Amino acid sequence: MEDEGKKNWGLGRVKQWLYAKGLEERSSGCVLCGSCYGHGPANPMEDVPGPKTKCPPYEFYRFQRFTPKSRWLMAQRVFHGLDSITPELKEVIYTCTNCLMCQELCGVRDDGYGPWDITVAMREEMTEKDGPLEAHRPLFEGIHQHDNPWSQPKSARGRWADGLSLRKLGHSSASTLLFAGCSADRPTGRAGATALAKLMQTAGEDFVVLGDAEKCCALYAYDLGFRREYERLKDENLAMIKNAGIHKVVVACGSCRRIWRQYAEELGPDIEVVHGAEYAAGLAETGRLKFRQTVRKKVTYHDSCHLGRGCGIYEAPRTILRTIPGVDVVEMARNRRWAWCCGGGGGVPEAYPELAQWNAEDRMREAKETGAEVVLTSSALCQRSFASCSADALPTQDLLEFVVQAL
Repeated sequence: MEDEGKKNWGLGRVKQWLYAKGLEERSSGCVLCGSCYGHGPANPMEDVPGPKTKCPPYEFYRFQRFTPKSRWLMAQRVFHGLDSITPELKEVIYTCTNCLMCQELCGVRDDGYGPWDITVAMREEMTEKDGPLEAHRPLFEGIHQHDNPWSQPKSARGRWADGLSLRKLGHSSASTLLFAGCSADRPTGRAGATALAKLMQTAGEDFVVLGDAEKCCALYAYDLGFRREYERLKDENLAMIKNAGIHKVVVACGSCRRIWRQYAEELGPDIEVVHGAEYAAGLAETGRLKFRQTVRKKVTYHDSCHLGRGCGIYEAPRTILRTIPGVDVVEMARNRRWAWCCGGGGGVPEAYPELAQWNAEDRMREAKETGAEVVLTSSALCQRSFASCSADALPTQDLLEFVVQAL
């Protein structure tokens, strides 16, 4: 599956993990221990033992075939030509919420791959051969035709910044870019993007935005196996950064942060990528941001999978919350690297809404047990998931929006 000189896509990209026939191609692979879904032996990756519940589709369906271990076995058989791609196989592969827990736990991924990489590679294989799932076709068409998964026309992009007097790249220049994300012009992402802009203005940051020229970070393209679209968007975003002389990208959404982290690995040390929570925490620690308003609220913070396990960012959100006078932060039982997924990733809400709903309700139950008054998070996808919860759910708020009210 070569494409004009680009690296292999699909299962060929992770063949070392699939026990390729030639010994020189073998690197490592699944040892079937079961740690990836919480049913393995003592795991050295769990320096602090985590909860038993680790894999959302397994806990929901309660069948072994929905575990990362089984997905690896199925991918191996497809790679060696023993099985074909069937609707049943697609269901197993696409019910993964991309929560990255299995990647966090796997102890044989020293070569750079892991159980989640196998799932993504399998999705690439399926999309290349059969096209996207019907439930994901609108996402694919939106990305392909409009450069965003929600099919927002270019004329509708960037409206989140109306009235903020922000400078647009092309009309102005700066070395710092605020990357708002595709959800910024939707109800679940607008508050976080506008709050980040206000924080940056308050700090006196010299920055620009892309407005209607902003393209998707390519999260959906990557996670759903639309490899061609991912490569296209990646190349276009990287070219934009280089041509504009951008050296720092501040993102409003945790999911964008995960993809921009991958971009930064290609750009090297000349580019710095931070999430708004990291940015705000840094401002508070250096005194550039001072909180003068007391906010008497008991809050609990939900670690999004992409910002948490995907980027290792756990302390910055808590640091900024501890800086705000009056805020009482209470933790859910499963937090930081063990945080339970909201169910909003991997295209699951579109294809398997009952799984996504169960995930969100279970996480909301855990949040309510803390006695908190509000749930804070740093991802537009998590905001969307919690918005679908039952009527007695706690209110949810973007972390940056909460922070701005204390200025």
